[in-house]
Amino acid sequence: MARKNGNGEGSRPRERADGRWEARYWVGGKRRSVYGSTRKEAADRLVRAIANSEEFHPKLAATNITVSEFFAQYDDAVRDTMKRRSLETCRDVARLHLLPAVGTKKLKDLTREHIQHLYSKKRNADLSAARVRRIHGVLSSALNHALRWGLVDHNVCKEVSPPRVPAPEIRPLHPEEAKRFLAAAQNDRFHALYVLGLTTGARMGELGGMFWSDLGRVHKVVRIQRALITGRGGQTFDSPKTPNSRRSIGLSERAIEALERHRERQEAEGLSVAGDSLVFTNTVGGPINPSHLLCRSFKPLLQRAGLPRTTFHAATRHTFCCLALQQGINVRTISLAMGHSSIAFTLSKYASFVPNYGDTAVGLDEALR
Repeated sequence: MARKNGNGEGSRPRERADGRWEARYWVGGKRRSVYGSTRKEAADRLVRAIANSEEFHPKLAATNITVSEFFAQYDDAVRDTMKRRSLETCRDVARLHLLPAVGTKKLKDLTREHIQHLYSKKRNADLSAARVRRIHGVLSSALNHALRWGLVDHNVCKEVSPPRVPAPEIRPLHPEEAKRFLAAAQNDRFHALYVLGLTTGARMGELGGMFWSDLGRVHKVVRIQRALITGRGGQTFDSPKTPNSRRSIGLSERAIEALERHRERQEAEGLSVAGDSLVFTNTVGGPINPSHLLCRSFKPLLQRAGLPRTTFHAATRHTFCCLALQQGINVRTISLAMGHSSIAFTLSKYASFVPNYGDTAVGLDEALR
């Protein structure tokens, strides 16, 4: 596959079907062409075009900023605009992968070969395709800022082929497994959390960030307003994952009963159940620690229920969506409850769990009978 050329580079002239010779080059992130009646004329015009284009990029020609220096500026620019988890991921990727490999290079000299070699090296070091794809995403996003700032004339990540990441297989609990899961959790301190996860599809962070005031006992709904974020700087509350994640979800009778028992348990432990108090807490009333929850409650619970090892969201969020589809609940209703961006996104992930999905044989037999 022919590579795209960077700023100041041009392609070799080639003869067109109309008899003219064409040479291409890049300026300002856009591909330009020059033409000539002969190969030499096209090559000469290419040289002049590149020389002239540099006169219009004095900022580019003058800067010698390194990749490390650029990332320091980038961090200052985005630290107040990124969500905390995204910012931590960006910093980790830069510190562990990008800066050790290309940090000393001049930003304007960064090429497709540098980036492709980095990805190949990481894959050879047994980094997963998903992790390398994350590195690619962080670098590409940063270089988009560099392009807007006039530090580079195009984003070289557009010329690179990151590894393909296969879609993860969704393995929700079957109805009987879900029943065993909840039965095993009956006396668990977080029984209500598991019930809500299975009957609303809320994410773990959303459950951890839920206040008693978010529960509408009269209208039997829960309002997802925030998420609990756990990182190096401790725990904080942030807006939900996406704009559509701020939503209201109906509560089933099972969920309401589980929440009432949970409220009684919290009161018996001497913990507050006022409107501005968290619904799910540790034993002293603080926010739950996801790692502790998984290790001390969720994984032992799977073992007691005789279920295979799986993730929290597979056992709760994914199971909710798949069971709801199998029960014939409207896809739009399910998509809204999940906080997805669109019905199309919901179906792209869960279409195979829709009853009679892909079964056209019966309908065609009826039509042709």
